Amino acid sequence: MFKNKLAAVIMAVFTAITFSVAAKTAEAKPVRPAPGQVLVPPQVRETAELQKISKRFDIDASVLQTEFDRGWGFKELRHAALLSLASGKNINEILRLKENNSWPRVEYLTGITPNDIKAARDRNDARYFAAALGLKEKNILPYLRQNYALNDVLHAALLAQASGSTAESILAAHRPPTHDWSYVAYELDVSREKLDAIREKIASVK
Repeated sequence: MFKNKLAAVIMAVFTAITFSVAAKTAEAKPVRPAPGQVLVPPQVRETAELQKISKRFDIDASVLQTEFDRGWGFKELRHAALLSLASGKNINEILRLKENNSWPRVEYLTGITPNDIKAARDRNDARYFAAALGLKEKNILPYLRQNYALNDVLHAALLAQASGSTAESILAAHRPPTHDWSYVAYELDVSREKLDAIREKIASVK
């Protein structure tokens, strides 16, 4: 009887140890990417992001790389690039000011107002997205200045291109939640496939 109990205890301990070792071994295995997923080296990701900022704000990538190597992050570089456009100063000057000041203080020191920043953003968005999407700036900028959301303006401009209508009338027809982009596209006789293609096109250049 005693031998049977002792054997049972030993077996239980052995099983617990085996399970623990197996669990730790499993935890130690490197995580494999999911099927179709590619692990991108950090340097490649950094270069790609700097290239995106370069195209978006029309600033030489080598200038951005130098500032990135000095320790500035992507978000800071984007904001500095916008303030550069709004102030007429180069991005290096903006970042030198930022070293010892908050962003609001930098804006004050360079004489930039919130209206200046919005105007610079609108002009830059119109320039960039017109070139990236095969549109005309005149079909984007006026509506950004009227405070329509960028995503809505791009949808309207591309739907106008696909349907022969005007961006102005399309923006007026877009009244979510009932009159969303699917509803507007249907009214314009633009297929679901074309609408999906428009959405993918916008997402690819943002």
